[in-house]
Amino acid sequence: MEEYIMIGFSIMMWFSSALLIFFSISLLKGNYSSVHGKVFETTNDKNGYAKALGKPVLLIGICVLLSGVIAVVLPKDYAISIAVVFILFIAVVAGIWLYKIQKRFS
Repeated sequence: MEEYIMIGFSIMMWFSSALLIFFSISLLKGNYSSVHGKVFETTNDKNGYAKALGKPVLLIGICVLLSGVIAVVLPKDYAISIAVVFILFIAVVAGIWLYKIQKRFS
């Protein structure tokens, strides 16, 4: 039963990463129709802001994909724990990166 949990976790991570990667590619192309917020409304360079946001979103998407791979490749005793710690670490890194982007464009 536990091996099915690993496969289920991996499938969820792969699906989530596909959505994030497609969204980041859209942002990197300069499509800002899905971006909103205080900083976005006040900035003059909406295209540049969308492109800057696309890079950390791409990082998150790739790392979520890798966490799905980690959950399948590592032994089942601690695979999800390591995958979740990996995601949390990347969330902190991407959060700091997004904060710096917000400060640069505000």
